[in-house]
Amino acid sequence: MITDRIVGTRSGIEPANLFADQTTGTDVPAHAAELRRWTLEYLCRPHPDLGRPGPVCPYTSHAVAHRFLWAAFISGREIHRDRIRAIVDDLYELFPDLPPQNESDAKLKAVLAVFPDLTEYGDIDFVQRDQKSRFVEQGLMLGQFYPGCTVPGLHNPDFRALDAPLPLLAIRHMVPTDFPFLNTRREWMDCYLKLFAPSIPRFIATAMSDRLVQHPNAANDRSS
Repeated sequence: MITDRIVGTRSGIEPANLFADQTTGTDVPAHAAELRRWTLEYLCRPHPDLGRPGPVCPYTSHAVAHRFLWAAFISGREIHRDRIRAIVDDLYELFPDLPPQNESDAKLKAVLAVFPDLTEYGDIDFVQRDQKSRFVEQGLMLGQFYPGCTVPGLHNPDFRALDAPLPLLAIRHMVPTDFPFLNTRREWMDCYLKLFAPSIPRFIATAMSDRLVQHPNAANDRSS
């Protein structure tokens, strides 16, 4: 996998382009093929239980098509909360530096922190919930995926869209269709409206935030 040597100062992670070169090099992580297959055969395709037309994740489809999908593989079963937090801290800082950097193309890139050996996912959930707000403040989304993830789908509550063969955290730019992932907190809605409705006067946007925020009980809070 080709890398531009962008390395995290806390965790030492080095994201590499997941689809840049699948034929050369000897440093391809063992689980890279599995991750590619899942993105192509699941995220980039329609699913009969999704509840809407189109691929499961349109954003990933664009990232893959343009080869803007990055991944860092972190091996080991004993990866605890502080280590995961350090990895997320690094990706938060590294994300703007990952190619592409021009404004239009950069909106399509994504980076994944993959933990192929983990079998317990509580710390992934914790870090995602704990760190999501600061990503949203920067117009980014932080989502969790892992085997057996029970977060319900937006269009079909019985569809488990975040169920993945490998545990991972994903970072990408926010898009207008992320509204349902953000309308459970006032500060998230403020960021959403600031990004996608910049011409709305501030006092009106504030009133809209108040009206749009929903208050489901915590167990049902959509987190991706």
